[in-house]
Amino acid sequence: MTSLLALALFSVCEAASYRTIGSSGCAAQMVFVPPYTDTVVFLDNYHRNFGGPGVDLKTGAHSKDPFMQDNGLWAFGVEYEWRTNDLRKLTPKSNTFCAAGAFAPDGTLINVAGAELYSGDAKTTNLQDGRQTVRRYKPGPCDIDGCKMDFEVNTNELQSRRWYPTSITLTNGDVLVVGGSDVGLLVTNEASINNPTYELIKADGSQAPPQKNLTILEFGAEDNQNADMSFNLYPILQLLPNADKADHVFTLAGNRANVYNYATDEIVKELPSIPGGPRTFPGSAAAVLLPLKAPENEPTILVCGGSSADIPNPKALSDCYRIKPNDQNAVWIRDDWLPNGGQTMIEPVLLPDGTIVMMNGAHRGSAGGYQAEDPALQALIYDPNAPKGQRFTKSATSEIPRMYHSVAILLPTGEVLVAGSNPDVFYNPVGNVSLANPKWPEFQNNGHKSYLHQQQEPDTAYPTEYRVEIYAPPYMDKVSSRPFITAYPVSVKYGEQFKMAAEGAREDVVVRLSYSGFHTHGVDMGARMVQLEAVLSTDGDYIIDVTAPADASVMPPGVYMLWVIEKGIPSEAVWMKLEA
Repeated sequence: MTSLLALALFSVCEAASYRTIGSSGCAAQMVFVPPYTDTVVFLDNYHRNFGGPGVDLKTGAHSKDPFMQDNGLWAFGVEYEWRTNDLRKLTPKSNTFCAAGAFAPDGTLINVAGAELYSGDAKTTNLQDGRQTVRRYKPGPCDIDGCKMDFEVNTNELQSRRWYPTSITLTNGDVLVVGGSDVGLLVTNEASINNPTYELIKADGSQAPPQKNLTILEFGAEDNQNADMSFNLYPILQLLPNADKADHVFTLAGNRANVYNYATDEIVKELPSIPGGPRTFPGSAAAVLLPLKAPENEPTILVCGGSSADIPNPKALSDCYRIKPNDQNAVWIRDDWLPNGGQTMIEPVLLPDGTIVMMNGAHRGSAGGYQAEDPALQALIYDPNAPKGQRFTKSATSEIPRMYHSVAILLPTGEVLVAGSNPDVFYNPVGNVSLANPKWPEFQNNGHKSYLHQQQEPDTAYPTEYRVEIYAPPYMDKVSSRPFITAYPVSVKYGEQFKMAAEGAREDVVVRLSYSGFHTHGVDMGARMVQLEAVLSTDGDYIIDVTAPADASVMPPGVYMLWVIEKGIPSEAVWMKLEA
């Protein structure tokens, strides 16, 4: 009876699909979409890579040819043209391992932090420590013969060393950088190396104020094994729409949550701890700001899955919770559970039809090197507007495990690009934990034995993965009838009313604006979406009257994907700039 009841709580979608399209060059640990381009950029830890031409797209067997920069360093930054599957090597110049990213108002990606240099078989001459680095990658458009931009690097711009921080864009375009650790190659943070501070990168290029302490990230040595506090890397940050138009940011670290004003350095509101244990790295839950809807723009945070605080063997969690942080008495409300059981390291992606696809990760263990087992191969679609008990739909299944260090990101086509997986952290063509660590399940953390055990089984193998897939959501089965945007403004101001045209937009028309964000480790920094006020115009066929977001707390200044959706089928997106 229990299993029959469970089957009634979700449906199965047959229309969606995965297809393998190319190889990523480097191990795709991080990804972003540069505005005005048909590309994504992959970033990686610095190590050997064999992911260029010659990768077997059926078996995943690596290329025999080293994938290296012209300067003799291994390629660890790659531009991938997703329409042609062409690769272009980039030069981040400093180690980008476990960095963060957010977009400036002009669409420039601000990539911050990283890791120290590690000894091994990869040449590191002319490579720099990445922990205090800021790298800038400008947007398109690109020339007719392709993109030419590369990273502009300043290795000492951050005020302190950070590995595993989180970044988002604030209302004035400043980039906020929060937390991290002083050293890398960890699974669990410790008080002696914790960086419980935040700092700003000013949008106008001016001198930033001194970094400030952040109480929610602080813990002492006595709490090194208290996962609710020490599982605080890659904290969850979401800028919240608010009547004050201020920098009110939902902040979740471990199991602790609040709303913090990072412009005035004060707590706006304490929130209750999320039930079930820590949800940030290595707890690594999926956490999203559900798509907003104008004019109310009421924010709701959804957190799903992750890993428990069970020591030494964390368990993947299946529960989901919602909270409305702006409510006077905000509480966590249990939502529908993940239909395939516990799942950690989920990549959530906001889709233009207002749903969220959740993919990648594993059904056992936690985030971290060799910390997980039982790959989650089936995508799940979550509909936030469906009745409770009917919000999840089982979708397509991939044949490629996407474990630790895998990514997924929304493309302007409405499809999702999926790449990565590298539990070893460095290059490993085999991916067997017992070969990599003869002392399995014990391992070293910050120079001593960890209180956790590695969860990958000795007889399984998850090698460095270079294959790139496209996930086509269910609506892609109907793209022959999708609307087509034919006219729109290239930039709008907050609250501005504007007209656009979309051929085929006849009825049940919705207009949305979205950021794909910067994706790594299941954290989608800056990803957000809003349904705009829009009505079909009386001025002519396919004309739509639209109102831009009210203010920068709804959508910070930047370059966004603009979508028209008719009867649940989205157009391809166009790029539109939103500014004050």
